[in-house]
Amino acid sequence: MKFYERFVPGLAIVSYLIGDEKTGEAVVIDPTRDVDVFIDYAREHDLHIRHIIETHIHADFVCGSRELKTRLDDQPLIYCSSYGGADWNQSFADRQVKESDSIQLGDLKLEFRHVPGHTPEHLAVLLFDQSRSETSPWCMFTGDFLFVGDVGRPDLLGEEEKQKLARQLYDSVFNQLEGVPDYTEIYPAHGAGSLCGKAIGSRRSSTLGYERHFSEAFKQAPVEEWIDRLLEDMPLSPPYFKRMKQVNKEGPAIIGPELPGLDRWQADQIHQRVCEGCLILDVRSKEAFAAAHIPESINIPFGSNLPVWAGWVLPYDRPILLIVDDEVQVKEVVWHLLRVGFDDLQGYLEGGINSWETAGYPLGKLKTMSVHQLQEKLSQQDHLIVLDVRTDQEWNQGHIEGALHIHGGTLQERVDELEPDKPVAVICGSGYRASIASSFLKRKGVEDVTNIIGGMSAWQAAELPVTKKSN
Repeated sequence: MKFYERFVPGLAIVSYLIGDEKTGEAVVIDPTRDVDVFIDYAREHDLHIRHIIETHIHADFVCGSRELKTRLDDQPLIYCSSYGGADWNQSFADRQVKESDSIQLGDLKLEFRHVPGHTPEHLAVLLFDQSRSETSPWCMFTGDFLFVGDVGRPDLLGEEEKQKLARQLYDSVFNQLEGVPDYTEIYPAHGAGSLCGKAIGSRRSSTLGYERHFSEAFKQAPVEEWIDRLLEDMPLSPPYFKRMKQVNKEGPAIIGPELPGLDRWQADQIHQRVCEGCLILDVRSKEAFAAAHIPESINIPFGSNLPVWAGWVLPYDRPILLIVDDEVQVKEVVWHLLRVGFDDLQGYLEGGINSWETAGYPLGKLKTMSVHQLQEKLSQQDHLIVLDVRTDQEWNQGHIEGALHIHGGTLQERVDELEPDKPVAVICGSGYRASIASSFLKRKGVEDVTNIIGGMSAWQAAELPVTKKSN
C-alpha cells in the first residue's frame, strides 16, 4: 500500500492519498484545490487516481475534488454523503454513498460509516487491508468528526442546529464507533491550529484506543453534561465558514493549471484599479507596512496564518491586488487565498512599494509604540483607547485595565464602538493581528492609530500590570 499524507499549515488541513500497488489504483480523501501535489505523487509512484472522497461539506477551505477530477480528464469518481437531505447533498458528486457502501482497490477496501454531529451528513472511512484481515480495519479517516484529542465542533450551523448536532455527535462518539477496535489508527482532516475543533492535539494521527482512554471527548457523562462540557469556551468561528459551506455544496469554480493573480502590474495601473474599486492586500511584514504603504490597503503579513485572517477580514466581492516583499512569494500567497475562495486575484505590484513611491503616489504610515511608551501615555492621556484584538481566552488570562476588547475578526462588525476622533492603540499577542486591525481601522477612517510592538507578550515580559477575568 502507498500512503501519502499532505499537510497545509495555517489552515492545518490534512489530505490523504492511498494507493494499491497491485492494481495501480489510488483514492484521494479530502483534497485541497492545489491538486498538483496529488497528481505528481501518483505519477511518481505509478498510480492512477480513480476515486476522490469528500468526508463532508468543509467549512474552512474550498474542496479540491472537482479540480482534481477535471485535471485528470474527468476519469476519477467523486464520492460524497447521501445523508442530511437536499441541503447537504453535493450535486457534483458521481456517487452519493451511505453506511456500509465501499470502494475496492485490489486488497484494499474503503468502507463508509455515517458519523453525524460536526455536520449532519458527515462520513468516516474505514480502511481494510484484506491481505491481513477482512474484518478488522487498519485505520479510519475521520474527516472533522474525530481529531487527536478532540471532536469536531457542532456549533458552526447556528444556535438552532447546535444542540441537535451535539446530540448526534454524542451518539457518533459513543455508539457509532462501537465495534471498531482500539488498535485502529485514526487520520483526521485537520491538525492543531484548525478552528474546526476546540483543542486539537499537536500530533496528526493517533489510535482509537488512545483517544478512548485519554481524550476529553470520550469521557462518559450524561448527554447534557457532555454537551455543556464540549461547548464551553468554544472559539469564535470566522464568517467565511458559511460561504465555504455554500461553495462546497454547489461545487467550486475550476481554477485550471493557469493560476490567477500572477500578472505584474505597474504603479500607474494599480493606482487606476484602486480608483475602480480593487482592494490592495499588502502581505509585507508589519514593520515594513508601518514604515510605508499604499493608503487604504489591508496588511496581512505573509505566512501560514494569511488565509485564516483573509477569511476573517477581507470582502469576497472585491478584486484583489497584491503588494509583496519578494516576487517569489506571489505564487504561495495566491494559493493561500484560493484555498479560502478568493478567486478574483488580479495581480501584484511589480517592483513593490518602491515603485509606487518612485511614481510619486502618496504613501501612508502606521505609528508604532513600545509597551513602555504605552504605559507612559496611559498615565498621562485618559482619552487614549487601548483596543485589545485577541481571543476571549487570551483576554481572560490577562489584559490591560480599561482596555476595550474586540476580537480582531469581528472588528468590521463592531468598528462603530470606537470614536473616530480619539487615538487608538491596538494590541494583540505580538503585533501581527494588531497590524491587521490597525490597517482596517485606518481604511475605515480612524486616523490616529498605533500598533503596540511586541503586544501583550512584551507587556507581560516587562512585568507591567495586568487584569484577569474574575471567576
